[in-house]
Amino acid sequence: MTHSRSVSRLRVQRYVRLVLAAAGVLVVTCPAALAWVDMTDYGVDPYPHPNGIYITDGSYVMNVGELHINITNFGLIGSQAPSTCSWCDAPSAQWPAGSGVEYLWAAGLWVGGVTLGERLVSTGQYEREILATSEVEDTIYEAIGGRLLRPPGNTDASGRRIPEADPNDDDDYDDFGVARVDEETLNGYDDDDDGLIDEDFAQIGNQMMVCTMYDNTRLASELYPDHTPLYLKVIQNSYGWENDDADDFVGFEFEITNIGVAPINDVYIGFFADSDIGPRDRPGRAEDDLAGSYTGFVLARDNTWVPVTLGYMFDDDQDDGATLGYFGVAFLSHDTDPTGARAPETISLHSFHHFSGQASFDQGGDPTNDSERYQLLSENVIMNNVTEGRENDYRFLVAVGPFAELPPDETLTFQAALVVGNGLSGLLANAAEAVLTWDGNFFDLDGNSQTGINGRESRICANQFPDGAIFEWAADLMDQSCVPTDYLLSFPRIGADDLDAEGCLYVNMDNCYECGRQAGQYCTQENRLITTVWNCWDPSISDANKKGCTGIEGKETQVHWLVGMAPPPPGTRLWPTDRSVHVFWNNLSETTPDVRSNRIDFESYRLWRADNWERPFGASVENGPESGLWQLIAEYDLDNTYVQRRELIDGSVVIDTLPLGRNTGLEEIRYTPVCLADPTFEMPAPGLAEAMRQVVEADSLGLFQLRPPLYDSEGSVVEGLEALLPWQGYPAHLDTFFWVTPRVALAPTHVAKDAVEFYEYVDYDVHNGFLYFYSVTATDHAMDINDDDTITVTGSGIVGDPSSSFNDVRPGSLAQTAEERKQNGVDIYVYPNPATRDALEEFQLFYPNSDDPTGIRVCFANLPRSHNSVKIYTLDGDLVETLDHDGTDGYGEICWNLVSRNGQEVVSGIYLYTVESRDAQFDDFIGKFVIIR
Repeated sequence: MTHSRSVSRLRVQRYVRLVLAAAGVLVVTCPAALAWVDMTDYGVDPYPHPNGIYITDGSYVMNVGELHINITNFGLIGSQAPSTCSWCDAPSAQWPAGSGVEYLWAAGLWVGGVTLGERLVSTGQYEREILATSEVEDTIYEAIGGRLLRPPGNTDASGRRIPEADPNDDDDYDDFGVARVDEETLNGYDDDDDGLIDEDFAQIGNQMMVCTMYDNTRLASELYPDHTPLYLKVIQNSYGWENDDADDFVGFEFEITNIGVAPINDVYIGFFADSDIGPRDRPGRAEDDLAGSYTGFVLARDNTWVPVTLGYMFDDDQDDGATLGYFGVAFLSHDTDPTGARAPETISLHSFHHFSGQASFDQGGDPTNDSERYQLLSENVIMNNVTEGRENDYRFLVAVGPFAELPPDETLTFQAALVVGNGLSGLLANAAEAVLTWDGNFFDLDGNSQTGINGRESRICANQFPDGAIFEWAADLMDQSCVPTDYLLSFPRIGADDLDAEGCLYVNMDNCYECGRQAGQYCTQENRLITTVWNCWDPSISDANKKGCTGIEGKETQVHWLVGMAPPPPGTRLWPTDRSVHVFWNNLSETTPDVRSNRIDFESYRLWRADNWERPFGASVENGPESGLWQLIAEYDLDNTYVQRRELIDGSVVIDTLPLGRNTGLEEIRYTPVCLADPTFEMPAPGLAEAMRQVVEADSLGLFQLRPPLYDSEGSVVEGLEALLPWQGYPAHLDTFFWVTPRVALAPTHVAKDAVEFYEYVDYDVHNGFLYFYSVTATDHAMDINDDDTITVTGSGIVGDPSSSFNDVRPGSLAQTAEERKQNGVDIYVYPNPATRDALEEFQLFYPNSDDPTGIRVCFANLPRSHNSVKIYTLDGDLVETLDHDGTDGYGEICWNLVSRNGQEVVSGIYLYTVESRDAQFDDFIGKFVIIR
């Protein structure tokens, strides 16, 4: 059956509607409806096809922190390691990063509800009923640092958000002159019909991934004939951070929209996890796990109490010390209603179930149909923690709800985090940081010091209440779930005089949450803690003594998913040479304002190197080494000072001005690109530097964030760029000249452009042929913003994590030029030679994987500076393997993993090899080497 309505024609408008009634409050979003997604392009193969839409190669990994998680757009979170599939080599939930120790086999979203009297559940795992469509736009989108990284090509995509400077990326406004900020979902569509795509999304974390899926695809119905869709659209967002306080969890945010024509009643949202815990190469790692749950308050690192709600699993014997972590699914937030009429009153766990596939459902085994799945979601049961001696291959489900009704076109949102920590105490501490990260910060965005005070953080209006019901509420106690009746009556009700000219006022919607954060336990009407502990409402108490309160200090706007971060790592490039590595980077870290303060707070660059990596099972070059291998090899900081105040015995205060760091300065490592002085770019006159200056100055509005392409989509030269055509064959050099060319803003509407600066560090402490990882990170300094808007530096700040941004390289001999060949003769050789078992193991032995089944190698060195073909033969003249080498860039080595062209490991023996060059200046060369296995 063919349906004429296509997802590609949808232009979904997202907006937020606050539904306030006398019964309570529910926040929902309302996109357009869709009844069916056409999946005629898919076949009947039960596995997703690698057709550019489904991501089936395990290449999208949340990997900037210590917890690495594989993301897909076919319902699966994790990689099902160590099964055999195209994505199974990726980290599933690997912690610490690069260790090969996994805490998850598979996880996925569950959504259950009742529609037309039938109880239905749509799942991401085990059944993959929530899938992307066949539209090419419905892939996974990855953004880092406010820029779209994958899929490449959309240079318009921009992700600044509040509180960053100018969060209105595309400078557009609504009909009332209000800035339209973050109106785009990162999804490849023009959500706001302005002709641009993803031009104003909100970058969250150091790394974010977004995918859009549906539960009513034809493929899901073909894979699972018993599946009846709820008609849901699911936008899955995942967020990762690099700094130490937030690198042990990955945040998730789901937007679940009813795209059908009928309401869905009694909705429950669940997170399912099958946590097979242990090193991925350990047999039977799934059979010895235990499960439990936790609901309570945890003292966070900032010395405040934080509510934590999670289900968790851990390995019973810790695998001889290899598996010390506890893995958990923490619920952070979901839509709420203080009266419970339309949604749960508070953020709380409705059910926690653990079960095993080794038993029937009635005996605690896996559910096998929607009725059983809905039973698990809807039962208000918190199962007891599994005790020692009852280890098994468990999975668990945590769920929230009920949400009384999800009408067509409306959206439920909920936020969760996958968290790992060292032991239960470490898990709870990291989950508390996840809660604080979701809570974010409050900011004064309206410039009114009288809003966001005395705990009142939310603005409501009389017209949102029927029949004047707003006057029945106490502004300080909008959440009445923890308030005894007599205490509630002691607070005044909202009066007409409290409303502003628009009929609105600020109220306290989270007073019970604040009470819990101050008391360190849940506040209830019975324990009356709100009458004795909670002080957010009291104007006689200073804001400094209102720990855990929101809506203070004149800050009325909450920004979620916010955590202090180090300056972003700079763009980095490595140049391997003979027994050395040149590390180049730009000054991005020095020019990017802090996400919270909007001030430049850069302090230093740190250079890191990781040696002796063995590529543990489940690790890869793309995801990097374990954190313990990183070693700091150099640091260069600004020459500055900070202020420290000391109180003496007599009560007097002494102010010390101390050096901050080593104060090396940055001049020692400053680098000027060689091409800037290359005569090649001086002709034809006036030269590339002047031509680029004219192009940059003509772009007075700053439309070009990157060097613009010289030709448009039809192959015509872009107007105004004709002067650059003589150098069109040097794209990298054009980029460099664009970067270093500044522009002054000559009018208020103009946008200035700073020249990019560069640095170089040369590492000589390396060996040829060995794999090294390098990272350049930045640190910032702590500072106070004074009343006169000046800054006082108060000490060291946050340090960037080398695992968040790195490159790998193998130093090796330089390619031999024709002139060097004439002067010195041929100097091609193989190492190690002989390639004995001991020599191969000493030469950085790797654990095998699907791409490299041996983990060993020999290298051919001093190859010609040309395109070369290295052919390996047996003594009988049989061709074993052919290696293609490009030495034109000056790198003179290539390595071989001792696997023949037929995919077989070679045996011991003497082998011949030839080196044939395309450049006729190099004669063919014949050599030999020995392998002793």
